[in-house]
Amino acid sequence: MEKIAVTRLADLRAGDRLVSLDGRAYIPVRIVAQGLGCIGAGTVQGVRLVNPFPSSDVEHVFYPSQMDGHRIEVERSN
Repeated sequence: MEKIAVTRLADLRAGDRLVSLDGRAYIPVRIVAQGLGCIGAGTVQGVRLVNPFPSSDVEHVFYPSQMDGHRIEVERSN
């Protein structure tokens, strides 16, 4: 796996493993389910993540307005 750092959600791909945000580790890591795109009716854009806690019904989504500019460390399959 290749380790990269991104600062824009548009650079994430499905299957990417998010290891840390601004140096703070994600435990467990977060996995991108769907790259940046429409997440519902209308024009709202976001990146859907696989729920790291399967027993929870909470949907995990990152939004560009909140995440762009932050350093996200990513593990990506080659």
